[in-house]
Amino acid sequence: MTKQQITEVFAITVVYLMVDLTSGFHATINKSTHAWNLARSEKTARSAIFFQSKSKIRGLFSSAHSTNVSGDIGGDSGGDSTNASIVRLPPKADSPLGFTLDQLSVKLHGKGRAQLSWDCLRLGIDPLLFFNPDYPEDQLDNALFVDENIGRISTAKITQRDNIKQQYFPAKRKTQFMGGTALTALSDIYPSPLGIESSVATLSSVTTASDGTTKLLLKLSNNNDQEHFIETVIIPHPDWGKSTLCVSSQVGCAQGCVFCATGKMGRLASLSADQILIQLYYANKIIRLDESGVLPKIDNIVFMGMGDAADNIESVTQAVGVMTDRNCFGLARSKITISTVGPSPGVFGDLADSNAVLAWSVHAARDDLRKKLVPTTKYTMEELRDGLVSALVGRSKRLRKVMLEVTLMDGINDGVREAEEMAEFVMGIVERVEGVKVMINLIPVNDIGYDQYRRPKDENIMKYQKVLVDQGVKTFVRTTRGDDEGAACGQLVTKKKRSMEKEGLAETKV
Repeated sequence: MTKQQITEVFAITVVYLMVDLTSGFHATINKSTHAWNLARSEKTARSAIFFQSKSKIRGLFSSAHSTNVSGDIGGDSGGDSTNASIVRLPPKADSPLGFTLDQLSVKLHGKGRAQLSWDCLRLGIDPLLFFNPDYPEDQLDNALFVDENIGRISTAKITQRDNIKQQYFPAKRKTQFMGGTALTALSDIYPSPLGIESSVATLSSVTTASDGTTKLLLKLSNNNDQEHFIETVIIPHPDWGKSTLCVSSQVGCAQGCVFCATGKMGRLASLSADQILIQLYYANKIIRLDESGVLPKIDNIVFMGMGDAADNIESVTQAVGVMTDRNCFGLARSKITISTVGPSPGVFGDLADSNAVLAWSVHAARDDLRKKLVPTTKYTMEELRDGLVSALVGRSKRLRKVMLEVTLMDGINDGVREAEEMAEFVMGIVERVEGVKVMINLIPVNDIGYDQYRRPKDENIMKYQKVLVDQGVKTFVRTTRGDDEGAACGQLVTKKKRSMEKEGLAETKV
């Protein structure tokens, strides 16, 4: 070891001993297993610092002694070097999830290390724990055991490192591992040294409907002592051999659609890119562990959960970049759909920069009716349509696609008149955008406990659809999924909040 490394080891050892004395822990520097168990079981700040200091010490020793070990890409010279000057790092990241492969290569000083990290992340496994030899294998997928209410997912098998590598890792990386220096660089990304769950979000509950639709309720971490929950939904399509993941972009929503449970919450917080991406992380974990075979792998993602993507453009765009990076989650851009109410004409152009498919929650083409359904509307439908047309014209023909979403309510917007107005409104897009593909998605309203917003009669839905189809507009009726488990946006969160208030665990806001 160099003189500088010896000095740094000595300095960190002093910090280690101070933590040991002030916390009352009587472990010595050689008792790493005891230290890790303390961090796992008590999860206190002191034990966290204790483990982090221990990791840094081991990283320094590893950099001096392990660079020539076969298969170890964790030394100072391990992996492929990446020029940091030409790669822009994400503005904010609470875990490796917020980094594309190139960005993580810069952070970890090697492409090989970044590839190993993403081999784990896309499976729903934390690389910081997977490559730490002190971390027990039976805890690698412990997210599903955090809450006794998490059931319906069979996880009797223990995740074994060798099995994961052999089954999922590329051949050239099956024998590779990370050394201490790489793990230290990786741990520096996380706010919490206990890993991705403590840094970004923990899994609060998982519920599965009779049709296989699986709802995840996540509790956000490090949120200024405020307890926030978000929802994500896995919608399986067994006949197609794939699943759709519906993700949230915010806690609550500011748009205030009168028929929406999330709109009733108001906007409480906007999610970071990591908090969006961890929804896909947990979904992939659950699908990997699903022994029943009910949940096929995720093939496409819709930003149609809690929140409005247009109110959180920076995080949504960053998350889509990671989702579609072929070295990260590897989804096709054409398989990502971003939905917005359309707060202003300009947001369509901003969202178009993400190169995902656009969706617009229209609900009504007539200004007075739409204002009634979306009280926050500040622009006319013509002005908003102009913004959408401008965004579509500026895109490549391959991405000139748009989905218009219409939530139908009995006696409010499900009549033939409203259907004819919608058909005319759509023609104003088709005639102005060359090669555009417009699809209407009719959504029978979900019951959120308000008598005035009821599901329309099936015959009215069919009449509405026929008016559009007769005008040459491709129109589908969304199949209701997960009704028996409250799949509507915000329903799981509002149920959780009511339950906590009933038990005296949360403050009721007046």
